Amino acid sequence: MRKVTFKSFILPLLLVVCTLFYYFGELVDWATWEALRKNFFYGVHDVHRLLFLAPIVYAGYTARIKGAVIITLISFIIFLPRAFFISPYPDPLLRMVIFTVFAGVIGYLVARLRNEEENCRKFETTRARQKDRMLNVIESMADGVVITDPDYRIRFMNTAMTKGFGEGTASTCYKHLHNADTPCQDCKITTTIKDKRICNWQCRCPDGRTYEVMAAPFTDSDGTVCQISIFRDVSQLKTG
Repeated sequence: MRKVTFKSFILPLLLVVCTLFYYFGELVDWATWEALRKNFFYGVHDVHRLLFLAPIVYAGYTARIKGAVIITLISFIIFLPRAFFISPYPDPLLRMVIFTVFAGVIGYLVARLRNEEENCRKFETTRARQKDRMLNVIESMADGVVITDPDYRIRFMNTAMTKGFGEGTASTCYKHLHNADTPCQDCKITTTIKDKRICNWQCRCPDGRTYEVMAAPFTDSDGTVCQISIFRDVSQLKTG
């Protein structure tokens, strides 16, 4: 059973309030409320119809395009009695139609923007989940994995890489891996990121270990194109 909440009544309440305001002059005449008889309620109702933008926009925001269209049509039906039977002003039907089209377009645009916002949110959520899934796989790898940004800053190291070199996130790769003050002469990060190429090379560390390195471009969650590198220890093969 669907739960009824206060939000379920907001849209009907807005329509009721707008309708009462739109026909308030007629209600005053019918009830003979002389104290409430104001000239504002008896003028051209183009300004009074602007109040209906509230339910139409709200419908577009909460119920999207279908909701905006339905509330626009309901508003159009509410306008009809005044246009056909009440308004003494010229072209009441034409002005009503122009406003209805205008309001419907506003509601449609609000709904489209809301859809785009939700799609972007879903995309970001999906991408974050995919990244988490990928990082979980990387964490379970026996080879070391490191993600480095274009400024040589380490953004991520898996467990195997941390065990071999210690935690170095936020440090520069050349400082953490080679204890150097400048990037390595044979560094491939520029080729990997700018040319978007997969590169292979051998890396010899200060402690004498040798690694087979494979690097590829990787787009991080903030949109920065980085380099993801896999380090495989081949020191024993070299000595053997």
